[in-house]
Amino acid sequence: MSQNPTPSLDAVLNIETLEETFPNYKGQLVDTIADPPRAANTVPATDVLPDGLADHLENDLYSHQAEAIRELQAGNNATVATSTASGKTWIYTIYFCLLKIQNPDARALFLYPTKALSADQERAVNDLFNQLDIDAIAETYDGDTKQDRKKLIRDRVDVVISNFAGINQYLDSHMKWRDVFQNCELMAIDECHTYTGVHGMHVAWVIRRLRRLLDHYGSDPQLVCSTATIGNPREHSEHLTGADFQVIDEDGSPHGRREIGFWQPPIQETDELVSELDEDEILPSMRENADDEAAGALVHLAKNDVQTLMFTDSRQGTEIGVKRAIEAARDHPDGKYIDVAPYHAGLSKQKRRAVENQLNGGQIDGVISTSALELGIDIGSMDATVLAGYPGTRQSFWQRIGRAGRGTTDSLSVFVPQSDAIDQYILNNPDYVLEENVEDAVIDLSNNPVYAKHILCAASERPLTEADTEWFGPRDRLARAIDMWQAAGQMVGDLDRGAQYNGTARPQSGISLYATTDEQYDVRQVDGEIDMEPLDKERVYREYHPGALVLYDGDQYEVQEVVEDRINPYVTVERSNSTNYTQAIHDKQITDLEVERSYDLDGGYQLCAGMGTVHINYTAYNVIDMHTGEVVEPLIPIDLDPISLRTQLMWIAFPQEIVTRVLCEIPRSSYLQPDEGAEFASMGEEEYTVVGGLHGGEHGMIKMAPLELRLDNSDMGGLSTLRHHEVGAPVWFIHDAIEGGVGFAHSVYEHFQAVALRTVERIDGCDCGRDVGCPACLMSSQCGNQNEPLHRPAALSLLRAALEQVEDATTN
Repeated sequence: MSQNPTPSLDAVLNIETLEETFPNYKGQLVDTIADPPRAANTVPATDVLPDGLADHLENDLYSHQAEAIRELQAGNNATVATSTASGKTWIYTIYFCLLKIQNPDARALFLYPTKALSADQERAVNDLFNQLDIDAIAETYDGDTKQDRKKLIRDRVDVVISNFAGINQYLDSHMKWRDVFQNCELMAIDECHTYTGVHGMHVAWVIRRLRRLLDHYGSDPQLVCSTATIGNPREHSEHLTGADFQVIDEDGSPHGRREIGFWQPPIQETDELVSELDEDEILPSMRENADDEAAGALVHLAKNDVQTLMFTDSRQGTEIGVKRAIEAARDHPDGKYIDVAPYHAGLSKQKRRAVENQLNGGQIDGVISTSALELGIDIGSMDATVLAGYPGTRQSFWQRIGRAGRGTTDSLSVFVPQSDAIDQYILNNPDYVLEENVEDAVIDLSNNPVYAKHILCAASERPLTEADTEWFGPRDRLARAIDMWQAAGQMVGDLDRGAQYNGTARPQSGISLYATTDEQYDVRQVDGEIDMEPLDKERVYREYHPGALVLYDGDQYEVQEVVEDRINPYVTVERSNSTNYTQAIHDKQITDLEVERSYDLDGGYQLCAGMGTVHINYTAYNVIDMHTGEVVEPLIPIDLDPISLRTQLMWIAFPQEIVTRVLCEIPRSSYLQPDEGAEFASMGEEEYTVVGGLHGGEHGMIKMAPLELRLDNSDMGGLSTLRHHEVGAPVWFIHDAIEGGVGFAHSVYEHFQAVALRTVERIDGCDCGRDVGCPACLMSSQCGNQNEPLHRPAALSLLRAALEQVEDATTN
């Protein structure tokens, strides 16, 4: 492996070089942007630390490290929101050293989102203790820790490293943790931007249960949250922990010049339709596979002595990507050998560690990884990264980009878009990734089913009293939860006398940190083992119904049966090599609307957020060829009962006159005509066209919401109709697809203007040229109406009309 300086993007990815050295180059490199280098902003360590500690540091502190340590020294909690590899671990580790000097009995909890990161950080923390000559040890305590080590760690280790899935379980036996909890002076929560949605709300309640027990044992540790750059670091940290924070977000770390190439996969040569289409009529699905192209880009970089890390979305994708890369290298005219390896959580710890060491030592040309290498595991300084698809947020995008060129060394990256709306938006608007207004992290604590579960756990850990409103208030909500559990025979007493758990042992074991209700379906593999979190009922009916083809962790499975007539329902799956996927079709209604917030809009427009009941009846599914998008088996019946969710939602309602406005703004030649026998057959073409606009606006906003908010749009759904029986007007709804809600739909309401503007940009800028849109602008694989009807010009007209009203309301 060459140790030469990284070639510039211009030298490696210029058109002339690609035409000469990249097999079958067809103009894939469509754009490049550069993020200029940034010099370090430092503070002498002696300005912040005592001489005895500062003398052991080889370098000055970055300005954000110094500022954060000062905030902690002042007794505050600190949230540090800076870039990848900016030395955030040093902040809380150095501060613990200060605490240890003052109090030799001081202990700490360092909490990480993954076991792999915990293991990596254990080494980094202990190395820093050694460097600073501090008599302290950090050790990991989790499900992989040997039994004979656990008591020793609880009794003697200064810094206990763990994760929240473990903490949820350990709180049941908190007496064993007495010494840790009595002497805990610092709690660090690393990568806190990863705690959003369902997982985030669970972690927030686990933290409150933990802080309650720490308080019981007489400690009140300071808190440090470290996060990637997010739009709301203070709000997110405070929602997550229930404590107040000071924010440090002026990054003092350096970085070299970052160059990013945007790579559009070429048209498939086998697609006979392409020769008959104009460029603006070519759909993303007609292009070559993004993973294939990304693997080819990795090979090109590796053959130019550029050590490269490629990110893909699945374990299977890493394994297939390695095969593609090896084949591409073998078929390359220069015949040069390259060494490429996969990296994902399914590999043994020994194998993962070997790959990390090879990367660190420059002994391997390339690695293809899942998000497992996105977080701060130390792999040294890579030369380049390749992203096979947009990871969903700018935080993740820059986390991945930031794995190359650490320190002041230059780096280059290649972004290869998938065929969905967000990826195509990034390709068409590359400057988006350089914008400063980063997505907000979304966490919501109003979900009552999740809240009630943690109240039950808290009561099993210690009786609940009036004092616990500090952790689980307001009082009325806590009292209602206790009443509910009393009625269920799971709790006795009340807040005045102490409410105690009265159920079977360890209610903590009944909590999945990724689910909201007790009605969870296990997943079983009939021909092997599958390690999957339990599924909510709605997701089972939508994606795991009998006959469904599902992709999990890169492998494809066919659902064999859904077993529900038992206390613990389950789904059985079997491995499949099918080249198809399935799409469920459903009828949906939304009733019992409860308005919680609304904008005061004029002209009969309404923009609201609240609760509603979503009724869904999954009636059939289509089997679709994943390559051509054609339906190969239509309307196979699904024999499952209808389901209902009481969940969070938002909606935008229009005055009835909007129909006339929309129809005036689009040419009559583009009006849609419903098919005979279809659901909308009774409509005329004018009404049907406007319904297509409502449907398109709903789809577009759900698809584009992740550009403004850190959320997963697969946990969202929608409904649009020309006249809703409760609203009494044309409307589209966006709802959380999880019982009780997770805050996603309400966040879309709060950021309606920003999300709607992004949606207009994407729909208007899509080069499909089709009135009915395409997968990159309007079509959705989750649509229960088979993407019918959709009308792109009508959707734009409705979105612009809504934006006019919201802009007027916010400026007046």
